[in-house]
Amino acid sequence: MKKKILIADDNPDNVELLRKRLNSQGYDTVAAFDGEEALQVVMKENPDLLILDIMMPKLDGYEVLRHLKQQEEYRNLPVIMLTAKKEIPDKLKGLDIGADDYVTKPFNPQELLARVRSLLSLREEQERKAQDERLTALDQMVEGVAHEIRNPVTAIGGFARRLYERLPTGTPEKQYAEVILNESRRLEQMVKQIVEATVISIPSLRKRDINEVITEALAACQEKLDESRVHTRLDLDPNLPPLIMDAGNLRRVIAHLISNAINAMPEGGSLTITSSRRNHYGQIQVADTGVGIPPKILPHIFDPFFTTKSSGPGLGLAMVHKIIKQHGGQISVETELSKGTMFTIVLPLKEDVAAT
Repeated sequence: MKKKILIADDNPDNVELLRKRLNSQGYDTVAAFDGEEALQVVMKENPDLLILDIMMPKLDGYEVLRHLKQQEEYRNLPVIMLTAKKEIPDKLKGLDIGADDYVTKPFNPQELLARVRSLLSLREEQERKAQDERLTALDQMVEGVAHEIRNPVTAIGGFARRLYERLPTGTPEKQYAEVILNESRRLEQMVKQIVEATVISIPSLRKRDINEVITEALAACQEKLDESRVHTRLDLDPNLPPLIMDAGNLRRVIAHLISNAINAMPEGGSLTITSSRRNHYGQIQVADTGVGIPPKILPHIFDPFFTTKSSGPGLGLAMVHKIIKQHGGQISVETELSKGTMFTIVLPLKEDVAAT
């Protein structure tokens, strides 16, 4: 997925120069020409890095930086300050507020690109470490939570079922018993999902045809696809060599992504699943024509316990990320509001893949 960089500078020539340089290196760019617009674009576009001029109308770069660093979701956004000032106190002021780097105009484009690459790499590494820590915390709590919840929920559900069967139809007491019974079933389903998080911690790796796994996952979701009026298109590479995988866990991954796609298309739509070879990697893509993912929540979709649903433990995409990581692969997402979302999975083709 291309990295998106916001260039905030009131000089259109500087913006155009930077856009050309960054676009030529494969980055997406957006622009803002004053401080207030810069804040608006950050919230709308959720960039991966900000190149921020200090001398701008409405709000200067310092004020923009101060506003961003006061908000939790933008506190870790990498920022390169760009200014014509050479005085050390001005540089220190930006660094004290939270800037990550400083470039003085006129700048060397190659030097600026090197700093951009360095900051983006550093941020990716920090995000990987943070995700690993969250997944470790998930592993530590799963077994205890499942054990503590399962037995009480089973007892509550069992006694509620007995009460429901014995109470007269139409009475308030029977309605209360039905509510307890339904809620206990919901809790049992949540416990089941939590237990699944433990199961995936011990993958069983074998050589399998990924196209077969995709087809099996699709078949398991076919009834729901038909009910939701979602048209499916498969484009599977017949020459893709077998992968070393835990077929059951990867089937879970594909099925979960299909289920998410269905939920994103409440009025129906199109689902496209492809497999292909990319050098030494096998690539699987699951794309829908749904509502898309809002930029504000996009950085959190793989976090354990994060969910936009009204119920459920929020472990789905966290487990997806964990399974792909265990296979030595990566998962990324591209999305656009009202147009759709595409998840891309890459898995190594070499046969010495080991669980991590």
